[in-house]
Amino acid sequence: MPLNALPAEGFLNRETELGYLKGLSGLKGSALGGNVLLEGARGIGKTELLKQLYCSLFRETAVVPFYYSFRTGNLKGTYFAKDYFTAFVRQYLAFTRKEPFTGGGAETLQRLLPAISSLGLHWLIDSVDDFQEHLKNSDAYWQIVTAISLPAVAAQQSGKQIIVLLDDFDAAEDLYEKNLGDVPGLITLFGESLQSSLCPHVMTGCAGALEAIFTDRSLIGMAERMWLGPLPEDLALDLFRTHLAHLKITSPPVEQLKFLGILRGNPLYLRNLAKALWKMGKRELTERDLIEGYSYEISDGETAFYWSSALNRAVKNPARRRPILKWLLQFLQDGGMEDGGRAAVIAGVGEAETLEALETIKRLGMIRGRDRVLQDFLRCLYMREVEGKKAGEAREKIEAQYLSKDAELCFEMVIPMSSNAELVVARAVEQIGKNINLDEEYLNYLQLALIEVCINAIEHSGSYDKKVFLKFIMRSGSLEIIVENTGRPFSLDSHKDLPAEEKLRLGIKRGWGFKLVYSIMDDVKIERVNDRTRVILTKKFKDKEVYR
Repeated sequence: MPLNALPAEGFLNRETELGYLKGLSGLKGSALGGNVLLEGARGIGKTELLKQLYCSLFRETAVVPFYYSFRTGNLKGTYFAKDYFTAFVRQYLAFTRKEPFTGGGAETLQRLLPAISSLGLHWLIDSVDDFQEHLKNSDAYWQIVTAISLPAVAAQQSGKQIIVLLDDFDAAEDLYEKNLGDVPGLITLFGESLQSSLCPHVMTGCAGALEAIFTDRSLIGMAERMWLGPLPEDLALDLFRTHLAHLKITSPPVEQLKFLGILRGNPLYLRNLAKALWKMGKRELTERDLIEGYSYEISDGETAFYWSSALNRAVKNPARRRPILKWLLQFLQDGGMEDGGRAAVIAGVGEAETLEALETIKRLGMIRGRDRVLQDFLRCLYMREVEGKKAGEAREKIEAQYLSKDAELCFEMVIPMSSNAELVVARAVEQIGKNINLDEEYLNYLQLALIEVCINAIEHSGSYDKKVFLKFIMRSGSLEIIVENTGRPFSLDSHKDLPAEEKLRLGIKRGWGFKLVYSIMDDVKIERVNDRTRVILTKKFKDKEVYR
């Protein structure tokens, strides 16, 4: 077999999909089904499902499985054609002889001929001769056509159905004859093979890219969609414990595994985290160990390598990496961004070039869904590559956001930058203060300080979305308030130490409440996050008078 599949106990909750795909050949033969686009988030297990399907069919005799991955293949037409053609011949021979095929070796077609002849596969010898004739004539187009059509030809000649498993099929859209981009649309050459009633295809890839491919006139209507979702919470925990058991790591109590929720049942993330813990020498796990293992994994582990590879595919020009990284992080934090012009402004790159890179990022599945792991990876990468932080510093920042997640209450609100909007803040703060039983006098001071910060954001930021975002986090012993807005940078320090007489002389009407902000808060921080200014106010409660 060409694949190294998981043992059965590591393959969970996919029995329904596997059963349907195994019956696909019967459905296509009766015109009740056809080809399948197997979609889902990156790392969700699409490739593993193909592996399980291949292994299951290989052990039987009714349907011949053929697997090909475009992920690492050379997409130059002549190379691809020979690779695809030879891979099919070798896998067909392995299935016929029931000799496990490991994918190793590099037999030429000429050296495979004796084995083909010994099995009496004369039609396959004819196909090899035809392909070699195209090689001799340097006819790239017919090499590609002959290779792609071989599974359908084999099904027709042998009378045995063949299921074609094409991993990362969307990458085939980049096939070219001799030079990059010389003959676009070669992926449509799969159309004839897809039409064969004896040759169902299962194709994986990024959802957005597959959708775009199958809206092409020559391919439309040739495939149905199957969505592979995340594992349910209980099965995700079971899978993680299984990985830990294989690595001889003791799992913590269930209540300490709640942190795994951020992995959202993604089998790839679950496996990688378990391996990271093993690499770090963890044996008796605690929740803190999980968080430390996670920060290592998204900084220097296999998950980091996985997403770095995808980012490198999307942004081939190193000079454009930082700007696109900046935009991508902003996109995931904001939950979307439709304006291409705004994306170009944030990235600091020309609009056409930005949109080209973003289209590739979309095809790679990096902006589909809310993936907290991807967001943390990008944040860590941004700190290292843009802010110049060392790996250890970046990991500490990531860990801190989870190690301090002992918040008792959290309130969020968004106010428009309109007249008297600060009064909305005052009323909201009053209600929040009552909810957390803040002392009335302290609450009045807090209202004045926040009104000052919000007015400054409204009047001086030049924000394009005309909104101020506020978040109140009440933890045991502390209150944290985050005020954030887009637009021009601002520093509280610019007004912090100016005496009243100087402010009057300079005509400064704002800034009078900043002294109050510093006086009632234990810590005031100003951060510039991409095109946003973030003010973080922290108050630690050391005595009881702050509460009623």
